Amino acid sequence: MHEAGCSATLHPLRPALLLATVFAVFTLLIHLLSTLWGLHLGYGFDGDELYFLVCGRRLAWGYVDAPPLVAMQARLAETLFGLSPVGVRVFSFAAAGINVALSGLLAWQLGGKRLAQILAMIAVLAAPVYLAASNYLSMNSFEPCFWMGALFVVLRIADGWASPRAWLLFGLLAGLGIENKHSTVFFLIALLAGLLLSPQRRILWSPGCAAGVGLLFLLSLPNFVWQWIHGFPTYELLNHIAHSDKNVVLPPIQFLVAQADILFYAAAPLWIAGLVWLGFARAARDYRFVALVYLVFLAMMMILHAKHYYLAPIYPVLFAAGAVAFTQISRRIWPPVAYSALLGLMLCLVSAPRVLTILPPDRYAWYSAHTRLLLAVSEAEKATSPLPSFLSYRFGWTELVRGFALRYRALPPDIRARTAIFCGNYADASAVNLLGPQYGLPAAISGHQTYFYWGWNGYTGESVLTLGNNPDGYRKFYGEVVDLGLFDPPWARDSERQHYLWLRHRVRPYALDWQDFKNWY
Repeated sequence: MHEAGCSATLHPLRPALLLATVFAVFTLLIHLLSTLWGLHLGYGFDGDELYFLVCGRRLAWGYVDAPPLVAMQARLAETLFGLSPVGVRVFSFAAAGINVALSGLLAWQLGGKRLAQILAMIAVLAAPVYLAASNYLSMNSFEPCFWMGALFVVLRIADGWASPRAWLLFGLLAGLGIENKHSTVFFLIALLAGLLLSPQRRILWSPGCAAGVGLLFLLSLPNFVWQWIHGFPTYELLNHIAHSDKNVVLPPIQFLVAQADILFYAAAPLWIAGLVWLGFARAARDYRFVALVYLVFLAMMMILHAKHYYLAPIYPVLFAAGAVAFTQISRRIWPPVAYSALLGLMLCLVSAPRVLTILPPDRYAWYSAHTRLLLAVSEAEKATSPLPSFLSYRFGWTELVRGFALRYRALPPDIRARTAIFCGNYADASAVNLLGPQYGLPAAISGHQTYFYWGWNGYTGESVLTLGNNPDGYRKFYGEVVDLGLFDPPWARDSERQHYLWLRHRVRPYALDWQDFKNWY
């Protein structure tokens, strides 16, 4: 039951839900139509989603670089909709809609009227980081849904609108969030710190909270057990990455600038105002802990040198708070309406063309150059490519598989039957495993990420087709190395430009050396 003295006076829920549903459907349609158009322009599967699809065919309670939920999502999507880019992304498109809808409901929960809800939802819809993350099968599409859903429940409990039994819903969402992506743990730590540092710590001392936390641990237990049995491979992977030069490491000021970039510079005043409103406004006194959650989480990500987009799932609540603050201080209706229209225009003219598969690849560079001041598209990794890496990663897979098939069929039949296809990364291997059967190719092997656990499929290394750039590097392991030509897709990542190589007569069989192929990076 609602307690007296609560900071927010809530408006009827039904209109807020209806408005949120309309925006959710609109968001889903944007992703669906842009993907269909992208297929027409030549954009295909993303390399990561190829890997997750293979994981979905090998369901387990964990993987080297992911908890199980993304693989389950891939398996269900492929089962229901078939092996197509549109089909495997349907759930991610739905997640994009849920994320937008939750931002509107958060604005409602914070006391915002319809205009505040619309402004918050347009800001989240227009943010490049959410558009990009939800346009393909990934862990990042559902991450803000679980975070903001769990936070919404806590806000309801904190201001007295929900009973302590709502902690069970929190535990469900938080537990599923951990099974979706391990970074949820850091969000939960920040949430706990924010509550402990605020008067709302009182809501933690209840049987309902204990039950919710218990459910959280129960849901996350299967992946923890898998990690423990396998020696915590995800920690080993992250440790390798932390001591490598793979990621772009930003100093604090540049890290903050990158936040404004991935969320839109034009939207920065909104979420910054939301942070200030949560921290100081009298009307937000029951929600003060949310500002602390953000600051604690920001500090953790800076200290850990995290990728700049790791903070993205927390911003919908700041957009919601900013929208509430803006509509409260505006004496007239036109400023919030104008701001909403501006962000909607930025969605149509900048973020959608820059991060969705709308522009032909050969025109992207020109458009990017003319909108660079509005959106820089900050890269989180040091990979180079003719397009932003998340777009270039959708090119070249069919051509790669055809190249392997052409060379595989050219081998003498007796040798072909004993020939392995070895790939240096999971995307190449997954492309062969998903698209290769129609060309008569055998299953590819690799030592990259979870492929290392899946082994060498009985191959000895006497005959191997692979991709590489330095034939001399193979000569100490193989008696013969033959260059079979260059693979040079025009729009793919630069790292994909390699030579097809035929390796023969490996000195030691894979069974003896497989540990050396472990590549967790």
